[in-house]
Amino acid sequence: MDLLRERLGYADAINSSELHSFRELMADRADVISDNWPLEAFEELEAQGHLTPSSLKLKGGDAVARLSADGRLYLRESSD
Repeated sequence: MDLLRERLGYADAINSSELHSFRELMADRADVISDNWPLEAFEELEAQGHLTPSSLKLKGGDAVARLSADGRLYLRESSD
């Protein structure tokens, strides 16, 4: 989960006006994660308050999101 959160943070830093695909962000890990992981990851990050309200679960098993202020704060605090 932390790797996805970190990659979301990097993607937001590059383009903060776009929602980022979980599958695209983690494409290099597709061989070691389940097909349902994007939705499970979305639910966990959403429950923690780390996603913006515009973040969405998509049909087809993907999710698109940006980090909320709490998600960015979590990243900053965890990198100390």
